[in-house]
Amino acid sequence: MLIESLKFAQKHKFLISNGIKNILIFLLFAMVFVPVLASAKILPDCGALNVCEYKHLFELINNFIDWVIKISVPTAAAVFAWAGFKYMTTGVVDQKAAAKNMLVKVFIGFVVILSAWIIVTTITKALLANPSIVPVEGS
Repeated sequence: MLIESLKFAQKHKFLISNGIKNILIFLLFAMVFVPVLASAKILPDCGALNVCEYKHLFELINNFIDWVIKISVPTAAAVFAWAGFKYMTTGVVDQKAAAKNMLVKVFIGFVVILSAWIIVTTITKALLANPSIVPVEGS
């Protein structure tokens, strides 16, 4: 019985270590994203009567973009670190190319996310006669 257990453990050693690695990755992401998700006040406060106006739409868009930026910063940092680690530690040309490709994709995605914030802020300031009525951050 003991020998069979040891053979089973040796045979499934990869699965056990992979399961522990998956749990650690999940815990790491939970530590990063739970505070961000808990502080996500995306829906604007429409008052006691719960009647939303046009300015609340801009607040909603602004809150959503801020929330996406708050999530994308730690995600991009983690992926940059992981891809940099892979790039520096591997000697295989294909894996180096994959890590470099990952760095480029994360950079492009992060620039697109930040560009959305800049575009919304600029359009809001340009189109509104009084931009102070809509609380768009960056003003």
